[in-house]
This record gives sequence, structure tokens and C-alpha cells, in this order.
Amino acid sequence: MSDALRYLTERDVVSVLDIPRAIEALQAMLVAQGREQARNLPKALATWGDGSSMHALGSVQTGAGGYAGFKTWVHTKSGGGSLFSLFDAESGFLRAVIEARALGMLRTAAISGVATRALAPADATCAALIGTGPQAVTQLAALAAVRNLRRVRVYSPTPEKRRAFVAGVQGKYGFDVEEASSLEQALAGAEIVTLITRAVEPFVDAAMLADCRHLNAVGAILPAKAEFAQDVFERADRVVVDDLENARRGSRELRERFGADGAPWQGVSVLSDLLAAGEGRPQGARLTIFKGMGMGLSDLAMARVVYEHAREHGLGVALPPQTRENLLLAQP
Repeated sequence: MSDALRYLTERDVVSVLDIPRAIEALQAMLVAQGREQARNLPKALATWGDGSSMHALGSVQTGAGGYAGFKTWVHTKSGGGSLFSLFDAESGFLRAVIEARALGMLRTAAISGVATRALAPADATCAALIGTGPQAVTQLAALAAVRNLRRVRVYSPTPEKRRAFVAGVQGKYGFDVEEASSLEQALAGAEIVTLITRAVEPFVDAAMLADCRHLNAVGAILPAKAEFAQDVFERADRVVVDDLENARRGSRELRERFGADGAPWQGVSVLSDLLAAGEGRPQGARLTIFKGMGMGLSDLAMARVVYEHAREHGLGVALPPQTRENLLLAQP
């Protein structure tokens, strides 16, 4: 075991973390947050051009063996990149720099898994996955990890992409994964619906979600974007977010419903508070909504597991230790 500063690649991350392990790590972190043993820094966000953006998230878990960290990333139409910097929360030493694309996909799926386990009906057997982009594979794995499903219907607007997605996941789970030729076909009978798209305007309304009992809306994380219409809230008995401040800043759906600029947002719950209190789906609920925006503690939960495994097993590239002295003051 060594406390050397490490650079951990995407390959290191995926060799350590799978979806079930990510879900359990995040569940533990959220309970700690609900008990005021961990907290987030609100997201910093800037946008420019035609859909380009840069983001920064921070978080800390206090107490013995705690960590603090920041994830920073840039997204453009030409591509992007992301890194996570992990610090020892007691000493302040930088412990690891972690390539964070897979980390981000795993934490986004894990938060959907934690929310689905807490809020969706325990007996749900049919789900719909809307969107077949890079995040969809891990979102499907999260559904499989927390519910005994019989069928998942998959839809995205491009036939070739959804067919390729369905072909790529066939036989990996103990349920049928079916291509839906229309959004309406995908949603019919689906008790759990996950939206993981890049939609700019709402494309799902209350009538289309008539059979839905739990909705994960995790694709639209910029203020100009939305996935579901306002009338969906009329059936909701519980609306839950991963982070209240990030949702206030960035969720168009919730800002339109509950107000912006310091509105009280009565009726919106935070997932960590529910988990710490042992609460979940209200008895007799018609619909629960989980709006995931992304938060620092989700990344920190993943980074902690990856780093501690890497330290134990010698993964990653050792880097020169962080310079602690002020070299300017040391000059003659």
C-alpha cells in the first residue's frame, strides 16, 4: 500500500467499478450527506457558442479518512474531456488525478439506480429507456441492478442507433430488451421510465406517461433544455432531486414549475435526506419523479472507491509528490 500521488486512467476506473458497486458506494455517500457528514459545492457552469459548456463540481466527506474533490469538464461539439482531482480532507494532500468520463457515466447511472431503488414500485416489471447515447448502457445496467424486470423497451429517434443499441445488449440481462419503433410504443405499459437524452424541448407529457409510476429524468442538465412537460407534475406525489442548488440553477423543468431566483420550492425533496430518514416511495403514490442534475458527492463516491482500490493494488501511474513549500519564498 502506498500513498503516492497517482494518475488513474479510464481503464483503471472501469477495471475497479461496476454498476452494483457504484450504486452501493453512492448510497453510502448519500446517507452520509443526509447525516451532515458530507456536502456539495454548487456547480459552476459557463456556456458559449452552439451548445458548448464548461462545468466544475466540488464536494467533501468529513471525518476520519475523508476526502475532498473537484471534477472539471468541458463539452463541445468537437469533443471534450474531464478530470477528477482527489484530495485528503485532513492533510490537504492531492492523492489522485482521475480521468473522469467513465467515472461520470457510472455516477449518473448509479444515482438513477439509487433513486429507482428508493422510489420505484418494488414489483415493477416493465421499464422504458428513452435515449441510446453513451450514457444509456449504464442506465440500463442500473435498472437491472435494482429491479427484477421482465422487459425494457428502448427508443431513440434514429432507427439505426436504437437497433445497434438493442443488439449490443441482447442476452446480457435476465429480461427482454426490445426496440420500440415509436416513443408511444416504448412508454405503453412502462412502470419505470428513464429519460437520458439531449433534448432541447419537452417531448414527453402526462398522457404519454399514463402508465408510469416512477420517472428518472437525467438527461437535461442545462438551463435551456428540458425533457418532460409541465403537466407531468400534476400526477406526481413526490418530486426528488439529487442536489437542490444545482436543480435551482440548471433544471428548466423544475424552475418553470416551482419558480426561480430563491422561490421556496415547497414539495421538492432531496434524495440524501430521504435515504438518511429511511423514507422512499409514499404509500399509494401515483407517480414519483427523480430529477438528477449531477453533483460533486456522486463523483467523490466513485473516486474514493477507485483510489482506495488503486492504492491497495498498485494501479495507476505514480506521479511526483505534490510540492508543499512556497518556492517563491525560498528564493534568495
